[in-house]
Amino acid sequence: MLKITNEFGLSSAFGGLIPEIAQIHSKAEIESRVIVRHLPEEWCARYIEQNYLHSDPIVHRLQRNRDPFSWAECYESYAITRRAMILRGEAAEFGLVDGYVISVTTLDQAHAAISFGGQSFKLAREERSALAFATSLFVGHVLSRRTSGSSAAALSRKVTAREYDCLLWSAEGKSEWDISVILGISKPTVTKHILSAREKLGAVTKAHAIAIAMRERILR
Repeated sequence: MLKITNEFGLSSAFGGLIPEIAQIHSKAEIESRVIVRHLPEEWCARYIEQNYLHSDPIVHRLQRNRDPFSWAECYESYAITRRAMILRGEAAEFGLVDGYVISVTTLDQAHAAISFGGQSFKLAREERSALAFATSLFVGHVLSRRTSGSSAAALSRKVTAREYDCLLWSAEGKSEWDISVILGISKPTVTKHILSAREKLGAVTKAHAIAIAMRERILR
């Protein structure tokens, strides 16, 4: 992931499963939610020591909005507290001036997010879409390995042509309603096909399911 994001000026990454609004978690539980942490060690220690999680505007926005956003956009739209401004200033001291956040919804409706940071970044519209897909694939891969260790057992069950079609249209950014119109089937049927493919492939996110299906060509 970082080989991809480095090309856009984003050298750090931190993220995991998003906690519910106003839900209090122990440090151990917060740690269990982490998917990736590639940050300056001193900044990680500072963030935990000061308990910045509950003051972080990025975390607050993620609990209410799943659309991708930059750190700058978040701070501009958030009622900034003095503590949040201190957080932003201290992050900048470690080279984390701006960044880009991508939220990922798993196929069982859990929510995760990865925050990429650096001195500055440039992402064209097409590049943002590609990074969102890559992030979804990355999250699916990590969570899948945590739960099953491998998807080899699942790969013996091939997806149907219709399930594959639903995955491919989903990869094009189509919603389940869009896919139902394109394929002439009901929205619940599209949902059923995507979930069925996920179970057969041992996938966690749509992007993860698509990547496995295309790599293994497991089409019946």
